[in-house]
Amino acid sequence: MIYFDNAATTRFKPKSVIKALISEAKHSSNSGRSGHDDALKNMMKIENTRKNLLALYGATDGYNVVFTKNCTEALNLAISGYLKGNEKIITTVNEHNSMLRPLFEQKRKGANLCILNPSENLTVSSKHILRAAYDADFIGLNLASNVTGAICDVSDVGRKKSSKTVLLVDGSQGSPYVDVNMKNDGIDMLAMPAHKGLHGIQGTGFLIFRNDIKLKPLIYGGTGVAGDSVYQPLIVPECYEAGTLFAAGIHALNEGAVWSFAHREKNAEKTLKLTSFMLNGLSHIGLKTYCINPRLGIVSFHHPDIPSSVLADKLNDVGIAVRSGLHCAPLIHNHLGTLDGGLVRASIGVDNTQEEVTYFLSALEKIMAEKNKIARFK
Repeated sequence: MIYFDNAATTRFKPKSVIKALISEAKHSSNSGRSGHDDALKNMMKIENTRKNLLALYGATDGYNVVFTKNCTEALNLAISGYLKGNEKIITTVNEHNSMLRPLFEQKRKGANLCILNPSENLTVSSKHILRAAYDADFIGLNLASNVTGAICDVSDVGRKKSSKTVLLVDGSQGSPYVDVNMKNDGIDMLAMPAHKGLHGIQGTGFLIFRNDIKLKPLIYGGTGVAGDSVYQPLIVPECYEAGTLFAAGIHALNEGAVWSFAHREKNAEKTLKLTSFMLNGLSHIGLKTYCINPRLGIVSFHHPDIPSSVLADKLNDVGIAVRSGLHCAPLIHNHLGTLDGGLVRASIGVDNTQEEVTYFLSALEKIMAEKNKIARFK
């Protein structure tokens, strides 16, 4: 299978990620729950992962990191844990449902939710956001759209927003190719998955947030601390991590994050080259594309006469994995006029090759030629 679905989950995993995953699976222990050597070693590795993530995202001083099962849970903790339902909130049509649905739940509770449209280049400018957010309590933005790759200038928003306004960033599609330094950029909370640009595995994510921000926990239960109380403790990060942590995933996340940041310039250069090659090919065969920033490797496109689901199925039949539909981002599809049928998205990873892109383009040409042949007979 030629895999062009890396915006959903990157398929390539560094050897260090696999090694960390297998090692913990072979030597499992419950971090923070037992006092024996293996449990303590496990806890030390998890704490080292926290330290590394804070350093990688410029949050070494005055920030906490909490592990979640994915970015969606991290966003829910940030939004539902912080907001009460009576605030003014700013977001954009470029957001994923993991941001939109928790925010719309706050709207249902009474919050004033303002949703901004992009300009002609499908990017929502920081000036537009700041004008709308002059009296806002909360801003929720992604680094990049998972449909078009449009990058939001969150650093400009963070540096210029009011000090009373909390900025939450969904880094799923932008990091590590888009630089993030939380302290310098004025980012109050950052939600991330392990299994995309950080080349970890599914089942792990994290939320980094300023340590003066108080969040209500999403999950209540055993934390390994204050075991004499039936009430959730207030100790951070334990109060947000009830239950057994996915230690193997966290260890793999650590290795993946270190590798991804160390190789990001080389990976970004290769991704840009392959994406540009794909875009040129798609244009040559007459398909309309939506790709604002080729360096992120996200290419969405459609055929006027072939539904996106049918096109994706035909590609799957010849061994090519892409994603069709709305990509859990209905508002940007509504803006593009593609809400009915969606788009096909081909997303490039660090292990894809030019030969794979060539085969992909050739397969599309054959599918389109067959469609034209059938149309002529009719």
